Amino acid sequence: MTDRTKKAHVVDMRSKGPHQAPPRNPNEPKIKRPGFEVHDDGFWIAGQRQKPGLYWHDWGRGNEPEPVDTWIAAPVRALALTSSEDGHSAGLLLRFRDHFGRWREWSMPLHLLRGSGDELRGQLLGMGFRCNVHQGKRLSEWLMQQHPRKRLIAATRTGWHPAGDGRCFVLPSRTIGSDEVRHQSEHPGVDDFRQAGTLEGWRDTVAAPCRGNPVLLLAVCAAFAGPLLKPAELRESGGHGLHLVGDSSQGKTTALQAAASVWGGPGFVRTWRATANGMEATAAALNDSALILDEISECDPREIGAMVYAIANGQGKQRARREGDSRQAARWRVMALSTGERSLSAHMAEGGNRIKAGQSVRLLDVPATRRSHGAFDQLHGHPHGGALADAIKQAADANYGHAGPAFIRYLLDCDHDLPGLLKDTRERGGFDASEGLERRAAGVFALVALAGELATEAGITGWAKDEALDAATAAFDWWRAAKGTGQTEQQQILDAVRDFLARHGDARFSSINGDHCPVPNRAGYWRDDPGGRVYLLHRAALKEAGAGFDTIRILEALEAAGWIVEREKRNRRVRLRVHGQAAQTFYAVRPVDGGDDGAS
Repeated sequence: MTDRTKKAHVVDMRSKGPHQAPPRNPNEPKIKRPGFEVHDDGFWIAGQRQKPGLYWHDWGRGNEPEPVDTWIAAPVRALALTSSEDGHSAGLLLRFRDHFGRWREWSMPLHLLRGSGDELRGQLLGMGFRCNVHQGKRLSEWLMQQHPRKRLIAATRTGWHPAGDGRCFVLPSRTIGSDEVRHQSEHPGVDDFRQAGTLEGWRDTVAAPCRGNPVLLLAVCAAFAGPLLKPAELRESGGHGLHLVGDSSQGKTTALQAAASVWGGPGFVRTWRATANGMEATAAALNDSALILDEISECDPREIGAMVYAIANGQGKQRARREGDSRQAARWRVMALSTGERSLSAHMAEGGNRIKAGQSVRLLDVPATRRSHGAFDQLHGHPHGGALADAIKQAADANYGHAGPAFIRYLLDCDHDLPGLLKDTRERGGFDASEGLERRAAGVFALVALAGELATEAGITGWAKDEALDAATAAFDWWRAAKGTGQTEQQQILDAVRDFLARHGDARFSSINGDHCPVPNRAGYWRDDPGGRVYLLHRAALKEAGAGFDTIRILEALEAAGWIVEREKRNRRVRLRVHGQAAQTFYAVRPVDGGDDGAS
């Protein structure tokens, strides 16, 4: 065959294309070359069996090219285009087969295709997707060519999401209330909202033993409270926390396991042993559900205060991207449930910090092991508390992840005025509170009570009406009794100032009327009046004494308690000459003995 004949033969083969030629085997597919093709099952080419997958079918080089079939990856399909309602967070909903042969879905953010696409392939490999390491560019090329007709809304976090005229609740693997919204994340990770067993099994083996046990009832009700933060409290971010305090091995962790089974398996219970950044990521991943944390002593006592604020405020730190612009801060709504042998204040004190009232009301200490059998009141036929705890733990390991989604479906179907119901619950006699912090705490327990009562109304728990309400009311009383009458911000400031003066009154102060003498790290002076000793504090010393509160708040507390005994006109300070020096500014403070020092 001459060179001219060979060239004509090649042109003829390319013009006809093998898809027009009769196949060598009737079972061989018709393949258009060059081009991509997805084969869900194994197939034959030239008498050879090929494995399933995404292929690049092409011609080889030379005068008489042979077909070339390059395996790129496991079978994968693009089902839909995704984006947020404002047109951002563009992505592709992929369906692919993992290395166990199971079909999986992932809403892939398109920005992962930037650069070499290594980040994208890393996420796919982590989910069991196999690909040709030498064909990464072709995989990215195929993905960029996909333009399916179907359009879906991308939700970048779990929880409530507006969809059309209604609402839906987004979970990593499914969306309740809408088929048009999918969770989309660049880090798909493990789905915490897993399921096992049945809802009926959970009701009979986990919820039933909670009856007659207020601590267990409270914990499970708290797990239901997360989805009410937005529709009942109308929150855009933030949440609340309950901290079950008591001796070890008395049933506190069992209460957490029962609560965790509302949403997921045993892994839904986490520990406090985490960094602030890690806790932010966890809270964001559990938006509108429950953050369940065991053993507060595992958290660094120097960081716990800031972490409690972050969890309750619902917003992470503002951080910069590598490109220099700011990254959108994580946001969440979550109900936290915690345990520990020590209260939050005791744990913070170990790190040298004093708890602020704002922190204490964000994570409410609830005594949990003063019941008849540790954390339990009724054993339901078990010989001791340990046996009941083991039974609940085994039940929570076998039946989990059904109650939470069932509760969401009920909230979507019912037409309750949830803010009105919460208001009615708060006005019940058991949640009466006159003081500011107590009113906030009462609102938390009322929300927990409402969640439990709604779950009971939905037929999820099997409890009687008002059982959840009674448990939350009792827990509010336990919290109030443990808090005492003087744990307000004002009382904390007064206690801190009194403690400062007791520790440093002789070492860092001297008489303003006596002979001048040097005092290391001077905090001020003192003088004795008929009403008692008056301490004249410099501004810096006052702030040091005030437990970390700002100066204005410290002065307000001192004035309300009657501790400021001298002032200039409307100011709370005085200017005095000391030993012939230039006039200095002082705050004249005389602690008042007895009672709660005027704190309300």
